[in-house]
Amino acid sequence: MSGEQDGDGTAPTAPEEAESAGSVVPLPRSPHSTEILLEVGEAKILQFTRRPPITAIAELVWNALDANATHAVVELRRTSLGAISQIVVSDNGEGITPQQAQRSFREYGDTWKARKTHTTGNQRILHGRMGEGRLYAFALGESFTWDSVSVVDGAPVATRISADVRRPTKWHIDEPVKSGLPTGTVVRIQVPQDKRLRALEAADAAANLTAKLAFYLKAYSDVLVEFDGTRLNPDAIIETSKTLELDLPPEYTGDEVPPFVTFVEWKKRMSDRKMLICNADGIALAEDGEDWSDSVVAFTPYLRSDRFNDLSTEDLHMLAMTHSSLLEAATKAIHKHLRERSAEIAVQVVRQLKDEGIYPYPAKATSATELVEQRTFDVVVTVARNALPTKGTARKLSVDLIRTALERSPSDLHGILESVLALTDEDRNHLSRLLTRTELADVIGAATTVTNRLDFIGALRKILADDQLRKELREVDQLHPMIAQNLWLFGEEWTLARPEVGLTAVLDAHLSLLGPDVVLENKLDTVRRADGTLGRVDILLFRRIGDERSNERIIIELKRPSVIVGPDELQQITSYARAIIDNPQYRDVPSKWQFYLVTYDYSKEILRDIRQKDKAPGLADDQDEYQVWVKSWGEILDAAKRKLSFFRQQLNYEATDERVTQHLRDSYAHYLPEALKEAGRGATNT
Repeated sequence: MSGEQDGDGTAPTAPEEAESAGSVVPLPRSPHSTEILLEVGEAKILQFTRRPPITAIAELVWNALDANATHAVVELRRTSLGAISQIVVSDNGEGITPQQAQRSFREYGDTWKARKTHTTGNQRILHGRMGEGRLYAFALGESFTWDSVSVVDGAPVATRISADVRRPTKWHIDEPVKSGLPTGTVVRIQVPQDKRLRALEAADAAANLTAKLAFYLKAYSDVLVEFDGTRLNPDAIIETSKTLELDLPPEYTGDEVPPFVTFVEWKKRMSDRKMLICNADGIALAEDGEDWSDSVVAFTPYLRSDRFNDLSTEDLHMLAMTHSSLLEAATKAIHKHLRERSAEIAVQVVRQLKDEGIYPYPAKATSATELVEQRTFDVVVTVARNALPTKGTARKLSVDLIRTALERSPSDLHGILESVLALTDEDRNHLSRLLTRTELADVIGAATTVTNRLDFIGALRKILADDQLRKELREVDQLHPMIAQNLWLFGEEWTLARPEVGLTAVLDAHLSLLGPDVVLENKLDTVRRADGTLGRVDILLFRRIGDERSNERIIIELKRPSVIVGPDELQQITSYARAIIDNPQYRDVPSKWQFYLVTYDYSKEILRDIRQKDKAPGLADDQDEYQVWVKSWGEILDAAKRKLSFFRQQLNYEATDERVTQHLRDSYAHYLPEALKEAGRGATNT
């Protein structure tokens, strides 16, 4: 059956209508129409305009099923541009009698269902008993009509009821007329042009509606419901279901049928995943809480209890207060089963890849990091399992791409999952949230950081140890930018440090104390010679961490590799430090300053200054407000490598010459001496 098809005996069509698609003007009424006032305030009615569209459609279908309909059809009529202009819900049920219309559309909550548990003739379980189902139409449009044929005194009678959201308490009931049509009801909802019903237009709309009606449709196989041309079939979308026993609070243990959760898994992901509150038979009465979201399992939990049978809409909305302990027990059971089920699916996916010979990891991980990476891979490939090619080279390539991305950084995954595997936006978002909130991504991110740092240490050592490379290394546009990106060499806290513009003037004012060839890092553009080449200078880096209450500052003078630091240079950096500290702008301001003089080598003449008893090596001047350090690159790189030694052992990683050179080319190509660039091009050509 389909709604509003005159002459096929499905539903009444009298009186005649003059309607146009998308019109929000109420349909013409009979001159014998009676206006009745729904005895409840406008605010009470208008709250239904905020109900979810799928829930509203479900309520209209429930009304049909409660009237013993065996066939209910939801039509979405569209404009030439594809927008929904009218919703028609038709059924072959028992219809609405004139007496029921007068009573139910006048008094809020008054319905013949309130005093019954089953439909007429005890054919099926009743869903609604609150007299609110018709008001859900307000969530879908602006004007509404119910055309219904029922049997009165053995003869079919047609009744029309109409309403308008602009006058929500006023309802019009036409004088009933005799009809030659079978019983049934057609609900017509006019949708205004500016109203979008995206939930009804979504690809999973029919599946979401099926989820709400699933247990009813499985219980009554003779019932047929259609939505926008699709027959609702729970068996077509249910993967599996399981009953979850709850650790019930004492007040529920004595129930004749103790509350329980039915955990239903779907074959594909659906956007509507709130827990459904149901009676013990699984008839959905309301939704509770936020959407359940999981990256592996697509599911809907149904909390079932006879305690929910006679609750009003307000009572159902108050469940978080009145049945909080039961909801908490249900949530715990769902979380527990979800963890177990996700693990089961992951094991199945990994076993299948191993059976196919394309699982990219050995039977036993060779290091702690590889174990973490492997576990992360298992999570990712499980989430992406339905998007993987089913067989052949493409499937193996996809698996290899995921592993390659994990070896570098989890962030590389998104491009692969989007362009290669065509993973849906929702699944990618699920995976992103999963990786963000687990330690796996943190460990892999840390592993990447450690290996990159080890490579950088090895790379810088390679340059400084080679006479030719050290001679070619330019401080201004090569050494400086590499060090500026790796300030962790001076302490992990400086990784997030930032330049301090306000310090420039003070540093510049006393710069002459350091000699004629020292330039602030933000003024390096001034050191070009007339021929455009860069001058050989010392560079002063400066960074700050902290806030308005307390600050730490680091000032680093990068000496040219050709300079051997001696007493003069030490005296210069010490005088400079004291001049900065004594500047009125920073005097008595809570702050700690670190001054570093970094050089390729220093003379034996200053060993007593930088090797003082009970002082850290390199500390030449130690005051409350500041410290002055002299460090060679060898000392800095050795100390940094020692800090990373534990992680290096766990990673089983060795920064070989080939690796560090490649790291330089990959990460610092713009800053390399020409000899390294040429070597790289030669290797590529061969």
